[in-house]
Amino acid sequence: MKAHVFSIKAMVAAAIIFSAEIQAQVWYVNGNWGTNSSNYVGTIDPAPLYFRVNGQDPNPGQAILSETGSFLTESVNNSNIAKAKGSFVAGSDNVLGQNANSSLVGGWGNDLSDAGGANLVAGQSNRVVNQAGKSVALGWNNIVRNANQFAIGVGVDLKTEYSGGFGVDLIATGNRSFVIGSGSHASTKLTNTIPYSIMLGMSNVSTMLIKDQQVGIRTTTPTANFHTVGTVRLQGLPNGAGRALVVDNDGNVMMANTMLYKQSNQQDTDLQGQIDELKKEVQELKELLKLSKTNVDVSAVSTREPKLFQNVPNPGKSETTIPYYLPEGSGEAAISIYSISGQLVKTIALKEKGRGSLTVTGLQGGSYVYQMSINGQSIDSKKMLMRD
Repeated sequence: MKAHVFSIKAMVAAAIIFSAEIQAQVWYVNGNWGTNSSNYVGTIDPAPLYFRVNGQDPNPGQAILSETGSFLTESVNNSNIAKAKGSFVAGSDNVLGQNANSSLVGGWGNDLSDAGGANLVAGQSNRVVNQAGKSVALGWNNIVRNANQFAIGVGVDLKTEYSGGFGVDLIATGNRSFVIGSGSHASTKLTNTIPYSIMLGMSNVSTMLIKDQQVGIRTTTPTANFHTVGTVRLQGLPNGAGRALVVDNDGNVMMANTMLYKQSNQQDTDLQGQIDELKKEVQELKELLKLSKTNVDVSAVSTREPKLFQNVPNPGKSETTIPYYLPEGSGEAAISIYSISGQLVKTIALKEKGRGSLTVTGLQGGSYVYQMSINGQSIDSKKMLMRD
């Protein structure tokens, strides 16, 4: 009777073993046949699949294929949470919500619990919220709040889709707005609220803004292709020919009609000679100042020859008087006034014969030469000085 019972038990055990071999394949560490959707390594219940090396160690190396199908390689075992499918997580204390599918996450303490899918996050304490997807957050403490954004750096906060930030303590709130640089502090960030623009700066105040083919320096509302507030310095410019630049009352820079040319060495020498001559003339005018209150005596003038006298007062202010003498029978006479550069300013006909004078007005401050001519022939010339 005992032998019969033992035989029945043996038969049941053999049937169980045979049935198990039919249901699943035995996997060997030294090699196995290929796998497919029905012949796989894994679990048949909603539980993670653990992989460990040095399993006897208190802190073994560990990787997990989560119950939802994401792969986790852990620097601190059992610290990551991945409810998403098809994501890859490396590091510790990272959290992926159920919609954060197909994402790549590396580092520590990154929070994608309220994220959408297809995000790339690396670093520490970065957050992707509002079901944002297809975005990038690299660095520390960055926040992505909408889809299609990139935050690279520290403390970058992106609020509107298609925006981006690169640097430290930055905020972008405008559609397709980008900000590059650094704010002053986590509480005083450099903020770009202007859509379709790029802002650059190294404090909480913008240094440069690029918007729709316009560049603003120290202004966020440029009104020209290049708009700057403050000083402009150009250094080490080459010599050459070109047109002068003029500035109107609104600060707009425009091209003048005057051509500028590079001066040759000989022209430089000529200019120096003119400067020296002007210095000499200034000295002469200083000497004339001593005589400005002296009356001109024309009583001793010969009655046979024309004579041109020094203007009084010299220097003059607003007006001056030029004495002269014309003998009877003199032809057509005139006094012409020229600028110090030789440009004719005015010509005054002399109709009075004998002792006479004419009063000159309307001249701007500067040095002048006046000349008396009879029948087109120069008789004499003198210099005079006018003050504004």
